[in-house]
Amino acid sequence: MAAGSTQAADCDGATFTTSCTMTGTATISGAALGMAAPATQTWSTTLDGLDHQLVDVAAADTSFTVQDFTGSGAGWTVTATATQFTGTGSSSHTLAATGTLVFNGSTSSETAGATPGNRCAPSTTCTLPTTTGLTFPVDLTQDGATVYNLYDASAATGMGTIQIGSVSAGNPAAWWVNVPAGATADGYTSVITLSISSAPVAS
Repeated sequence: MAAGSTQAADCDGATFTTSCTMTGTATISGAALGMAAPATQTWSTTLDGLDHQLVDVAAADTSFTVQDFTGSGAGWTVTATATQFTGTGSSSHTLAATGTLVFNGSTSSETAGATPGNRCAPSTTCTLPTTTGLTFPVDLTQDGATVYNLYDASAATGMGTIQIGSVSAGNPAAWWVNVPAGATADGYTSVITLSISSAPVAS
């Protein structure tokens, strides 16, 4: 009969042997889900009897960054709420709460149904997000409460550090403001609140 094979003993750090086995254990811990966005959006125009569609084209203002280090593969959603544009010179001056603020993947056309592009942040690797079919442009009612979906990542995508928008990521992440011909001259402010949560829109 052929001799049976002998199973190698466990290595113990002290016993000298011709063969022993070690156990390799790698522990990978998840970290946070977060987002970094521009501090401001800025628009300006001069009244001339015409309606104006304004867009902030500054490179730093046409992108935001998502960081998903959770390791869960659950996906994520970025949402926004906004308050009504109110005059800083007089609180009685306002821009319409509907049809004024629009988020879109274009700085050349407010109405183009363009999806903002995405890329891995420079010097990083990532799994690019696959959106669940969100529709653009997003016309935000500015009541400070209604939540709008701006961008999302399906399960098993969107992991790592990802730039949404920016010139090298394809379409920008652009914010538009509509100013009617009959607007009152003033400075106007709106508080736009961005949030990120786990799981895509469709889940």
